[in-house]
Amino acid sequence: MITLLDVRGLRKVFRPAGWGRPPVTALHGVDLSVEPGEVVGLIGESGCGKTTLARVALGLLPRDGGSVRVCGLDPATAGPDLRRRAQLLFQDPGSALNPGLCVRAILDESVRVHRPGQTVLVDQALARVDLAHRADAWPHELSGGEKRRVTLAQLWIAGPALTVADEPTAGLDAARKSELLDLLLADRGPERGFLLISHDLPLVLYACTRILVMAQGRLVDAFTPQGLRAGARHPVTRSLLHASGMDLTS
Repeated sequence: MITLLDVRGLRKVFRPAGWGRPPVTALHGVDLSVEPGEVVGLIGESGCGKTTLARVALGLLPRDGGSVRVCGLDPATAGPDLRRRAQLLFQDPGSALNPGLCVRAILDESVRVHRPGQTVLVDQALARVDLAHRADAWPHELSGGEKRRVTLAQLWIAGPALTVADEPTAGLDAARKSELLDLLLADRGPERGFLLISHDLPLVLYACTRILVMAQGRLVDAFTPQGLRAGARHPVTRSLLHASGMDLTS
């Protein structure tokens, strides 16, 4: 099978407007891959480059060096076909919802784009995320958790091979986090892959098959949940473990 996400030597430089303001390198030659069947976790402190990596990898921001292949396609030139194969769950679910459409109309639009003619999928998607009773609600009437459920319904309709989820449970309590994460990963299988971006180490330990640690625009550590004790060597990893109340010495 083809690698779902293949990033090699990825660089991103931001050049602030204004005289005398130096460029800021956000990604320093990052290598990363997601294979079919994998759930890869990408963790790191706020501002380390996780979201920038996701946006550059999926072609939402231009890259300044390196190569990217998403399901075998270069996102810089792939066009609409890429959106049928890869989807990004934004950190702010409200930013992905059209404020001028109710929930049902939002999902109707997803069907029109990704599954033309299969209108039955709207009711199935609403039932799947337990939002049938909110089908006529507008985005501004939804709670944060409900907005996330709508984006998960959109994702289910699209059925991408690769899902990149940027802090998909941010701002939710512990019970809602596991519930939403289980919904997100319900269709995991040998042909689909996920890149789960978070600063919540227990969350990625629960969900992921492999975990990467980012610091200051570089990948600095890598381990599996089973190999946590042996693999977590970098100080940033240790700091995240400590912040999560996890003690490797016990």
